[in-house]
Amino acid sequence: MTKSVTLLINEIGKFIKSDFHLASYLFTFVIIALCIYFNYTQHFYVNYIRQSYYTGNSTWVFPLFYTSMYFFIAISTLVLRKDYNALKNKAFYLKSLFIICIYGISIGFYSYKSIHFPNFFEEENLFIIRIISQLKSLVFYLIPLYILKLIFDKNIKGLYGLTLNSQHIRGYLILFLALLPFIIIVSFTPDFQLAYPQFKPWLYTDILGLKTWQTTAIFQISYAIDFVMTELLFRGALVIGMVSILGRNAILPMVAMYVAIHFGKPLGETISSIFGGYILGALAYQTRHIWGGVIVHISIALSMELAAIFQHYTK
Repeated sequence: MTKSVTLLINEIGKFIKSDFHLASYLFTFVIIALCIYFNYTQHFYVNYIRQSYYTGNSTWVFPLFYTSMYFFIAISTLVLRKDYNALKNKAFYLKSLFIICIYGISIGFYSYKSIHFPNFFEEENLFIIRIISQLKSLVFYLIPLYILKLIFDKNIKGLYGLTLNSQHIRGYLILFLALLPFIIIVSFTPDFQLAYPQFKPWLYTDILGLKTWQTTAIFQISYAIDFVMTELLFRGALVIGMVSILGRNAILPMVAMYVAIHFGKPLGETISSIFGGYILGALAYQTRHIWGGVIVHISIALSMELAAIFQHYTK
């Protein structure tokens, strides 16, 4: 084990040692486990939450869904830890609700799907819509979070973890390399091959005057940018941004909401999001930057894409 990875593990250990509270941890784990069980046995997300896209209610259903998950865990764990000062703090409710709503509205925003360019072929229209889908978070997150920072967090360097701080970056890269063999193994499973790749280059050949590798590269870059925005919101705004109010108590409700956004994905990915969300949240708290999460997220996501594409072309 390299020194870089050891330092990362030490940071996680420090956080757990200072934060661990049996009742709140056990409560959070049980609730998340029950929600996962209910979702995947009753197909709750697919039948009710995702269905809101087609009924025109998605811009309020998604924020309500994520708000419920976040505040149920946040309020419950604060009560269990007897942190009544945070519970009485109006900024706790206003700030976290604002962050959750800009995420939920972004996910629920669906009207861009109706955009149509009459001079383009169907595949070209679909490709443009896919790119808009990946990049819309830039519009929904950056400006609102910058305004939030000006109001509540002028003293925080950078934009909620997007800073020049690069502490432990090498360790994150090594961590990803350690995970790579598992990604390759999982890529052979039916659930994985059903869900990935997110971008199927064989469906977008000879469009917009671009070669297949060029359309693939454009999508994967926009896909990576969306992961930066995800880290900015979850490990940035919901952890680093909420530290001034909740301290270490910001981690568990963030994890609960992070798990909820995976409910439409394969079960294994949802379960892994519990541990991934917690570890990345703890490291964001310890280091006050999100670059580790960005590196791990993008590296894993693009590796999954490449593995799935390889599986398709080698069948």
